[in-house]
Amino acid sequence: MTTTLPLFYFRPTICCIDDDPLFLDALTISLTEHYNCITFSKPEEALQFFTSYQSPLSMINFTHDLIESDFFGLSNQLPVNTNLSKITQLENLSQKEAEISVLIVDQNMPKRSGLEVCKKLKNSLFKKILLTGETSHEKAVEAFNQGLINKFIHKDKVVSQLEKSIQELTSQFFHERTAHLLSQLESSRLSPLSDPIFVDFFKKWRESNKIQEFYLINKQGSFLTKDNQGKSHYFVVLSEHDRSDFIRLNDEISDKVGPLLNRLAMGEIIPFFGIGKECWEFDFNNWGQFFYPANTIQGRENYYWTAITC
Repeated sequence: MTTTLPLFYFRPTICCIDDDPLFLDALTISLTEHYNCITFSKPEEALQFFTSYQSPLSMINFTHDLIESDFFGLSNQLPVNTNLSKITQLENLSQKEAEISVLIVDQNMPKRSGLEVCKKLKNSLFKKILLTGETSHEKAVEAFNQGLINKFIHKDKVVSQLEKSIQELTSQFFHERTAHLLSQLESSRLSPLSDPIFVDFFKKWRESNKIQEFYLINKQGSFLTKDNQGKSHYFVVLSEHDRSDFIRLNDEISDKVGPLLNRLAMGEIIPFFGIGKECWEFDFNNWGQFFYPANTIQGRENYYWTAITC
């Protein structure tokens, strides 16, 4: 079970280098439902491509200097904060899908071996899978121990292992790209995103709803999601702590919104006023349209969640 959630996930690119064109065609067909694919039959062409390749994510600064509104609930010693608006904007960034998460390379190629390619690309952030034969197994083990590759698969077992390995390494890739951002979000207290029970629930919810993209939209752990048909939903979550804070902060207008706060306290409903919006921006007489029926997840604390069609 994965212990944390990445702050975003989208359809990435898988790059494959192999001198067998039939293998490249078969791999592309098997992966296109969940990934973009680029292939090279000559390692020299691939290395030339990587001389100009720049990760789309590396061009985005996902942090910003703290502003006054950020200090609510944050340690004053933290110099920067996660820029949630940059994460949300990824949804509309067309070039994001050029992000390479995994490189697959055959060890046994003429002129240049797969390990030679991996050594050239050892500082790249994407994960690397080496396809081996009997004679290259020991070299693959050594390369794995040195950190040059992340996995090696014997070519006879490619069909049974490759897709699972790509999925696993792509998940690792997005976790590593966002781990520091989650640490910033958790500077004062833990998030649902690091609760294994919540993580496992969200994974199952994604699978059952065929969610292929998600982007964090608030510090409470809510996401904007997209399914395989391009349909968007908000997955909204409110922890027990955040629910208590909302009730406490709005206690002074309980004579106006008391019934809503009471139902919130009972776990029947939760609020969602929109991306980047706060409750005080709206007339309290209209608050009712921003509360939704809630479901409960019992993790290290209770989490109240709902899914809203955009």
